[in-house]
This record gives sequence, C-alpha cells and structure tokens, in this order.
Amino acid sequence: MRWPDGARVRVAVGLFAVLFAMPVVAGSVHRAVSLGYAQQYDSAWATLARVSERDTLAPLVAFWRAALVQMLLYDSGDPALADSFHRTSDRALAACRERLRTHPDDARAHLLFGLTQLNRANCQGWQRSRLRAVMTLNSASRSLGRAVALDSTLADGWFGLAAIEYVRVNADRYALGLGLLGSRKRAYRMIARSLDGEGWLANAAGFMLAYMHKEDGEFEQAVEVCERILRQYPENRTGLRLLRDTYLAAGRWEDALQVAGRLDSSITRDFPGNRYGRSENRLVAMKAWDGLGLQDSALAYADRIIAWSRYERQVPWLDRYVAEARQYRRRCER
Repeated sequence: MRWPDGARVRVAVGLFAVLFAMPVVAGSVHRAVSLGYAQQYDSAWATLARVSERDTLAPLVAFWRAALVQMLLYDSGDPALADSFHRTSDRALAACRERLRTHPDDARAHLLFGLTQLNRANCQGWQRSRLRAVMTLNSASRSLGRAVALDSTLADGWFGLAAIEYVRVNADRYALGLGLLGSRKRAYRMIARSLDGEGWLANAAGFMLAYMHKEDGEFEQAVEVCERILRQYPENRTGLRLLRDTYLAAGRWEDALQVAGRLDSSITRDFPGNRYGRSENRLVAMKAWDGLGLQDSALAYADRIIAWSRYERQVPWLDRYVAEARQYRRRCER
C-alpha cells in the first residue's frame, strides 16, 4: 500500500509524538507519585494535570489521578472524597477498557485495570462494604493474573496479587465466614518478587510487606521496612501509622506513644478537623498508656475519644473507636 506523502508525514509525526511523550509522561507521573508520598497533594495533582493523556498513556495517568484522591481520602479522613475517588477510578477503568478494546493483550492495561479494582476494593472495605470489597478483589485478581501471564516482569502485578493473597489468608478478619483460601507463603513469595522488580508501587509494596510482618508477629522485620521507607519520606503518615501500630503490637509502649505524638502533631497541622485520624491515634495512645500500667493517662485518652461521640455519623470508624473507649472505661470502673 502506498501512503500519500501527507499521510506518511502525519503518521511519522504522530509516532514521534507518542514516543517522545512516553518518557516525559513517565517522568511527570514519577514526580507526582513522589509528591503524593511526601503528602504534597496540591503539587502532585498539578503535576498530573499538566500531563497529556494519549491513547497509550491514558490508563496510567487516570490510575494515578484516582490513586492520589485515595491517598488524600485516607490521610484527611474526609468521607466526601470517597465519591471523588469512585468517580476518578471509574474514569481509570474506562480508560483501561478502551485500551483493551483495541489491544486485548496489553499487559499494562490489564495491570492498571486490576490495580484500580484493588484500590476500589480497599476503599469499599474502608467504607465497611465488605462483601462488595471481596467481589471487587476477585475481579482485580483476574486482571492482575492476566497481566503477569502476559508479562511476568510486571512488579506491580505481583504486589497486587500478594495483597489479595494475604487478604484471602486472613479473610475472616474482614468478612466472617467467607472461608477464602490463600497461602501465606505464596503471598510472601509474590511480594518479594514485586520488590525485586522496578514498579511504580514499590513503596506500597514495602508498606504491604511491613503490614504482613506485623500481622504475623515478625515485629523487627516490620519496623525495619517502615524505617527504610520513612528515611525517604519521613513525614509519611501511612508509614508512621504502621510503625506506631507495630510498636503497639510488639508491646513497645513508649515507642508507640512517641510515634503517636508525632502523628498527632502532623495531623493537627495539616488536617486540624480530621477526627478520623486523631481518634484512631488516641485509641492507640489509650492502649499504650494502659500497657505501661498508667490507667489514669489511658482513661484521659478514652474520654477524649468519647467526647467526640456526637460526630459518629460524620466521621468514618468513629463509632467503633468510641465503643472501644467506652468498653475500656467500663472495665476500669469494675
């Protein structure tokens, strides 16, 4: 087939534009991701907003826009952002479907579809829609499995599969009676394979590994992973929460209180109205003071949580924290 000269020029220019844009976009996305982990959300969003969404790049950009909204949702504790996350993740899924419509074996499109579904399942769990979360996880598992079958070097695919595998191992913690089958050893093999590669979600994989170690009572390993990530992002509140919770689970009460103090200052500075994050932090402080045998200090924190009971309908998970604080007070009064 002989193409007209003008068509050849347009095709050549188009291919050059896409090939030139890919490293530029990748660099912009890397900067946005790094800014997100540094909790500079406005700058991260502005960086992504300047990125052009071409056909091959639309799923990547759309995925990270949704992921940034989710980071802010959990960090701020503002439930109104849940709707924004679901809308932006809908757009990410649509971008992946459009790519897969014309390129059904695009491993990265399958990957991003699966990771978006994994994030949606996580958010559904946070919203306490547990059965919906499990159903969404199943969809994520299929897409991620397809992605690594097409390209076994996709580190982020192994991270996603490891997270799902570990949830299945501990399914009854999240939705009683599901009886899902999972392998703890397989989850660790998958997360190791993820961390051996070069994925966009290396820090998320690190947090997942630390969480797994904490849940399995391997506290020194969990602390080591948290501290490694916090050396790069010292104010990252996800890392600080995980480190705090690890110290609490390990019975390192004073260390847990020290990190809880850092968290409270950080949350109050950046999100002074965040009763979700602060009430959770106060619950940890209550337990740590109790572990030290200082019941009066523990009760003071319990009472601070109970004082926010009138906000239970507006603040995610606050009803659970208030109930636990009240239960602790009743136990002390016996």
